[in-house]
Amino acid sequence: MDSRLASLLTRLQTTGFTDLAGSESYTVVRLSERLLNEAVAAFVASSTVVRTVTLQPRASNQIDVQLKLAKPSFLPAFSISLHIDQQPQLPEHPELVLRMTGAGGLLRLAGPALESSGTLPHGIRLEGDRLRLDVRRILQQQGRAELLDYIDQLHVLSEESRLVLAVQLRVR
Repeated sequence: MDSRLASLLTRLQTTGFTDLAGSESYTVVRLSERLLNEAVAAFVASSTVVRTVTLQPRASNQIDVQLKLAKPSFLPAFSISLHIDQQPQLPEHPELVLRMTGAGGLLRLAGPALESSGTLPHGIRLEGDRLRLDVRRILQQQGRAELLDYIDQLHVLSEESRLVLAVQLRVR
């Protein structure tokens, strides 16, 4: 990127984009299965509980998950199906809620133990057959919480082989 453009973008960011006040954008980003899994692998790389996670987005807001736990290492990978159950309502309720089916029952039983041991990543909770992802806490953990200052709406959807993010952005 040209250094002048990079400098301009840095200045805009440090001033909270005040020179763009009133601007709005609605965008739909379709993440390929490959890109999604690269991002997930980076997110779980430091996990002491999960060795690997592979996501396979399906049509109708369904996501198939292959999960391999780090301990005990002799356990085989198991499959879970997730259905997008509830969208984040920003800024008050920043949780994406996914309902587990399939082998999700195993995680449902392990949920309280995982929570109390602190082994789940910050911002992820298990409650019965629901997996709750707190977008705010996850972004804070990644040092990107300021992004929520510009997101009015976030909808997470899935279609065959793609995770779809529909985002409405606004500079106040």
